[in-house]
Formats: sequence, C-alpha cells, structure tokens
Amino acid sequence: MFVLQVPVTIPASDKTVQQIIQTSEATVISPVCALGKASNHRGLAGAMAAVRLPLLCVSNFKGGTPEVVSASYAILVLMLPGETGRVWTAHEIDLVEVVADQVAVALSHAAVLEDSHRTRDALVEQNKSLQLARQEAETAIRARNDFLAVMNHEMRTPMHAIIALSSLLQEGKLSLDQRSMVDTVVKSSSLLSTLINDVLDFSRLEDGSLSLEMRPFELPTVLREAENLAKPMAKGKGLDFYFDINMDVPQFVIGDEKRLLQITLNIIGNAVKFTRHGFVSVSVSLEKYDANIRRDPRNPSWRPIPVDGFAYIRIVVKDTGLGVRDSDIPRLFNKFVQADSTTTRQYGGTGLGLAICKKFVQLMNGHIWIESEGLNRGSVVTFLVRLQLQSDSSKERERPSREEELNKEDLNGLKVLVTDDNSVNRIVTRRLLDRLGCDTTVVESGQQCLAALSQPGSNFKVLLLDLCMPEMDGYDVAKIIKQKFRPGEPLVVALTANTDKGTKERCLQIGMDDIVLKPISLQEMSSVLCNLLHHPKSGTRSQGYPNGR
Repeated sequence: MFVLQVPVTIPASDKTVQQIIQTSEATVISPVCALGKASNHRGLAGAMAAVRLPLLCVSNFKGGTPEVVSASYAILVLMLPGETGRVWTAHEIDLVEVVADQVAVALSHAAVLEDSHRTRDALVEQNKSLQLARQEAETAIRARNDFLAVMNHEMRTPMHAIIALSSLLQEGKLSLDQRSMVDTVVKSSSLLSTLINDVLDFSRLEDGSLSLEMRPFELPTVLREAENLAKPMAKGKGLDFYFDINMDVPQFVIGDEKRLLQITLNIIGNAVKFTRHGFVSVSVSLEKYDANIRRDPRNPSWRPIPVDGFAYIRIVVKDTGLGVRDSDIPRLFNKFVQADSTTTRQYGGTGLGLAICKKFVQLMNGHIWIESEGLNRGSVVTFLVRLQLQSDSSKERERPSREEELNKEDLNGLKVLVTDDNSVNRIVTRRLLDRLGCDTTVVESGQQCLAALSQPGSNFKVLLLDLCMPEMDGYDVAKIIKQKFRPGEPLVVALTANTDKGTKERCLQIGMDDIVLKPISLQEMSSVLCNLLHHPKSGTRSQGYPNGR
C-alpha cells in the first residue's frame, strides 16, 4: 500500500521549478529531479512533463468583476503511461499546454467562487453585526428620549409653580429687600428654565426630531425685540450698547422667528456676559454676495448661494470683552465646551448655547463663525441666515399688536375652567387667572371637567386642560368635547410640560385651539389668553412652545 506524505516542500529556487515558471510552454522534466520524485507518488515508470498554471489572486470581490492584484503559479505535472523509455511527442506537448490553459481557467474560476463565498459569509456576519448595533442604538435612543420626556415633565411641573408664583409676587407691594429676593428667584428660575430648554433642544437637534416652524413675520420687529431685551442687560453692567439695522433689511419675511430671536439673544447675551467694560454692538444688514465681504477665515470656501425669493441676513455682534485664544476658537461650537474652565467658574453656563446656535443657523442654510485677536481683546461673532422674502401685498399679519396682546380688560370676568390632577398646578394656575380678573373654576380630573361643562349655565369660554392625567387624559377629554359641544364652546387650550413634536401634532389633530407650555408667568398667561380671544384658531402661536421663552 502506498502512503502519501504531505506536505511535500520543494524550494521555489529549485532549478527545475524556475525553468518551468519562466516559460509558458510545457517542459519535459527528469523523473529523478526533486519535482519529478515528489510528483511520482506510486513509483511508476514513464516520461514526465510539467507546465505552469497562472492563478489569479483575487481580492475585493463585490459581486461583480473581481479585482486582479497579481499573478501566481501552480505547476501541473503529467506522466506518460506505458513502458520505460517512451518520450513525449510534439503533439502530446501541445495537448499538455492546451489542457494546462483549461485547468488554469478552471482553477481561477474556482478561486473566484471560493473568494465570493468567503465575502458573502463575511457580509452576512457583518450585516448581522450592523443589525444588532442598529437595534442597540435605537434602543438607546428610545431610552434616552423616554428619560428626557419624563425628566422634562417632572422638572417643568415644579418650575411652573416657581415662575408663576414669583411673577405674582413681583406684582405685589414689596419692600426693597423683598423685591430684591423675588427678582433673584425669578432670574434664577429663568436661568434654570433656559438650561432645561437648551438640553432638550440640543437632544432634538442631534436626533433630527426638531424642525423649523416657518411663518410670516416682520423682521425688524423681531430684531428690535432682541434689542429691547438685551439693552437692559448691557446697561446693568455699565456697557455701551449699539444696535443698528441697515435700511436694506427686508420688512416682511417667512421663517422661524422664535429660533432667529433665540440665536440673536444667545449671541448678544454671551457678548454682554463676557464683557466687563467697553461696549457691545450689533449690526444687521442684507448680504450682498460681494466677493470682498468678510468671510469666515477658517472656512473661506463657504459662500451663501443666491436663491430667487430668498435673502441672506448678516448679523455681526462685536464686543470689547474677554476675547478668545486662536487655538480655542474651533472648540467653541462643540457641546459642553467653553474657552477654559475658569470661564465656567466666573461666568457660568454649560457651553450648550453656541452649539445650539450653530445647529439652528445650519437649519436656516446659514453659517456662523467667531473671530478674536486674543485674550482681553474682544471678539466678533458673525452669522448669516437665509429667510424667504414676502411682498407687502401678500403678507398675513399673524402677530397681534402689543395693545391687543396686553389688553387685560378683555380678561375681566372671563370664565375659565382649569383641569389638572396636580394640586400645586391647580393652585398656581388659579392664582394667575384670578390676578388677571378671570372667573376661575378648577377641577382635578377629566370626568369632573366634562361634568362641569355639562352643567346648565356654565358658559365657560376657555378650558385650560392638562394632558397627563390618570384614567382619562387630556386628549380623551378634548375628543369628547369636540364631539359633544359646538366649536369654540369652550376654547380648548392644552397646558402641558411636554415639549416633543408629537405632543403638538396630536393636539392639532384632535382640534385643540392652542397649546401652552409650562412654566408660564403672569405676563405670558395674559398674552396667551388675549391672543386666543382676539385670534381664535390661532394655530398654537402661544409663547414658549416648543422651546419656551
């Protein structure tokens, strides 16, 4: 019995091996050479011939034509059967070469097939890993969103009491010390509310669930509102404050006015916060698309693209404040980052403001950048946003006048029903409404709400309805009201701490007349109710939704 010992190794430098590899023709070899001995496993007698077989080395097989990297060779050895001394004829050598070519093709195809199978198996495993990773990521996102939704609701509920009661105290007769303490409470609660909004806004911006709310508005009016809000902050620190709106700025535009106001106030607020003495200036102009206009030196390739019916607005905020090191500028738009740790200790903040501003600016097809000559040499923040132009003849006045908005006489005797399962919220909301002169009734459940509305002569004009209640939530109550009562009797206003887009959309689908976001102050409650009475079916234009103010 013959036993084959494998593997049999022959050096590539072997003389016979080299002779075969260096030619494409078949070569007669000696049966006693290393290659002949290794190939003659059974010890048969007969003439031997060998020919090289070019093998394709295949890689990057993607289901189409494989990529050929380089050629390698196998050696095919054949032996003539028969008696010793028989030699290969020329015709037989030609047959060997033909057979070798066919074997080479077959082996190459086999290599391609084998490589494709390996690639397929690798892709299957990779797809399994990607699918698992995607499921884990989706689970993590859902868990994060659920956590944020719960925390948002739980934090806004006590904030509603703090801000509402503080605003009531501000309206009362207080001593100087008491007023100072109440003002501090109001300021601190506003900062905390802003922090909550920033965290939620950034979360929604990162997962793509936050979108702009496009509507017509008067651009100079929004800019002047930013000026009126920022000027007292600057004057309080003894800073000179300049605000210039160029004559070429369009009057009527379509865009998200709340987000534009948020960006502008955030940038101006940072300038005031980080400036101890000197000035803060704001200039607003229409972008001219001029090649000579100052651009972002760190991204000179960015250019606003002219689009018919749209215009870019350039807003530049300069200050003589803290300044920024050149090496720190690229980091400032990252989340939870400020120039250095001492900035956080001395001036406060979380480092989310600029990151949120950048994402909002990008949603508006714009760009934002910072320039500074160094520490204690001030800084310049420039941002461009794209807004749709609106002609004077086609404008729709969606904002009521200031007189309409604050006409508190309309609220005297207004019959309001408050439905909220939280006892603190009931007390707080009732006190706000009582201070505004409303005739207020409070109930603690959906069933009590429907019973109160069904009583003869109830004639409630407005229903403030909490959405998150046990047994029968606000959505169910609103559906029943829309089925059983005539439209607008009463006007249904959702009073909620939920800021997610789904809450708003669901309220609109049910047919609620407005949405109010907790926490809400005395002035904001007055504005919401006056606006609702003057403009029923306003389409949720109340302040504070979705981000609060």
